[in-house]
Amino acid sequence: MKGLEQAVSIKLWAGNGESAPWGKLKQDPELWDDTGDTLVFFGRSRSEPSFRLRSTLLRESKHVVLIEMMQDSIVKTKEKEQQPGTVQYKLYMDAPSGGSKIDILRYHITTRNFFAFMLRKPLVGFTFYQALVDLHDRLEDYFDPGTDCTSALKSYLVRLGLVNVCNEPRAAAGLLAWSEDIRWNEGWREAFVHSVGMYERINKLQESADISLSTTAHLHRAHLELQARVQEAEEILSTFYFDDAHFAQEDSASSVRAASDRFRKFLKQFYEKQYQSWPIRRGQQGNHLWLDRAIISRLQDDFSALYEYFVNRNIYWNDEDDEDVRNARNWLSSVNNLNFGLDGEDYRMLGVFRNLDCRLNASHIPRPYPLLPNSVPAAPPMKKSVFRGKKTDRARESRVAHLYAEASNMHQLSREHARNDLAQAYVRFEKFDNPSEVDPREARRERWVIIYCVLQTLANLSVDVPNLSFKGDVTYFLNCRLQGLPPWNPTERIFTDASREFSHCWLAPEAWEESQYEHWTSSGTKSIPSIRRSESSSTYDSRPLSPEAQSMTTTMTSTMVSTFYNHESMRELEAVEAPPAELKSAYDDMSKHSLTGRESEAHYATAKTPEIKPLPKYLSKPLPMRPQR
Repeated sequence: MKGLEQAVSIKLWAGNGESAPWGKLKQDPELWDDTGDTLVFFGRSRSEPSFRLRSTLLRESKHVVLIEMMQDSIVKTKEKEQQPGTVQYKLYMDAPSGGSKIDILRYHITTRNFFAFMLRKPLVGFTFYQALVDLHDRLEDYFDPGTDCTSALKSYLVRLGLVNVCNEPRAAAGLLAWSEDIRWNEGWREAFVHSVGMYERINKLQESADISLSTTAHLHRAHLELQARVQEAEEILSTFYFDDAHFAQEDSASSVRAASDRFRKFLKQFYEKQYQSWPIRRGQQGNHLWLDRAIISRLQDDFSALYEYFVNRNIYWNDEDDEDVRNARNWLSSVNNLNFGLDGEDYRMLGVFRNLDCRLNASHIPRPYPLLPNSVPAAPPMKKSVFRGKKTDRARESRVAHLYAEASNMHQLSREHARNDLAQAYVRFEKFDNPSEVDPREARRERWVIIYCVLQTLANLSVDVPNLSFKGDVTYFLNCRLQGLPPWNPTERIFTDASREFSHCWLAPEAWEESQYEHWTSSGTKSIPSIRRSESSSTYDSRPLSPEAQSMTTTMTSTMVSTFYNHESMRELEAVEAPPAELKSAYDDMSKHSLTGRESEAHYATAKTPEIKPLPKYLSKPLPMRPQR
């Protein structure tokens, strides 16, 4: 038997994605309790026990077969010798006669797994599928006919984490095959998604023969579909070049195309520094794909930080089902219903977004518009100095840097986004990207086009299949398509596919509202709708107008702002704020007597008003007078 154990590969599945070689039928440390009073032997021919257990656990299990075996295997001892830890039972688990050596070994392994099932210990076996099938059959032999052995075994697998098949292709193949046998939806989905990610490894294993032909076909199809998406993303992200944006730039000024080229070059140089090369060179032979789940996750975090930095949180897409949206002027709306203008370049940018989303069959990013600085047209070239070379316009550079800083959400960022390496590098790049020659408004708009296109590309791979129990630190993708699955129920939609709507840009607006609510509640101030900074300022949340748009759009005057404040915000203010303490008595009296007309005027005339102290002549120390010469 010992030679057979060494000749056959037996593995231990400990759960949580861990496995190891195993060959300890002689004395299993997982099932050996020094205080136990029951010894278990693999047949009467074995002189040494393999397990030592407590008889109380066996009795509490209420297994009829075990209890009968215990009654027939009582060790006769004197009453004086019966102390805690004394052996009282010896169980001999004989294998059926007439089987081969492999059959006998397989029977004993299943016996071992039965006790492991009772004590919540790991499984062992030739293959994971064989271990599950044999244990399931043994449970049905030992339990009463009315016992739901399938549910009990599923509960055991979940509790021990044996459904965690991360980076374990052998366990994934076994769980996939067994889940199909018992029609277990959750276990099949967990195993199928991981198997698609490890398809090339599973396809080379002998365990792949345990998977049904139907599921094997679905695995192959899902693998090809996922591989196509990865290859498309690799082609784009290797250079950050998008045909949709390039074709729209053909009629643009050379400065616009140059700003886009410099930004792509900046991105490529940034990731070359991070990964030593971009695209990444893989050392494995035969693996022509360089993108994996870890890199996509890193890119998603980086570009989400850029999005948080420069997105206009108040402008959103209109519903495309509305007939008015067919007009380009009605594509966008403002959260605060403010009037904002779009120039020709804005419509070109939005057209790029619409074409890209249509080609990808993707939903729009809810907040598609950036914070744009005011336009500063490019200045004429400076004359060269004979002694110092080309002159630089320091005032213009400072002004452009200030406009860039104002047109950002820096004051609203989380610590994670504010400290992102790419976001910090981008701020430095933008500040020094030819500020004396480039219109900051045009440059920011072209960079935003690339950011939007990258985010849409990443959303196609960065979101995992929902409701997975285990993901771990796997590098393979977990977002294969599940439409028409599982194979035993293709018509009913049981599983939900990974959707880009669960990506950061789609979830961000809700997170902004929650953070704003938490800010108001934590500061002890009631959240009231009033004019926000964006409604009275053109440099933060509201969109600065271009020179072309300024000529077409009427600017809100101070009178309009005051009227809006009085009619909209004051209603809410009166609804939520209590009257001042000094006027509380007057309010109480008025509510009691319901004074009207002259009585009300007389009552207010006699009401006490808060005393206003006169202000000093100077609020600060006056400056000294300059002496006369």
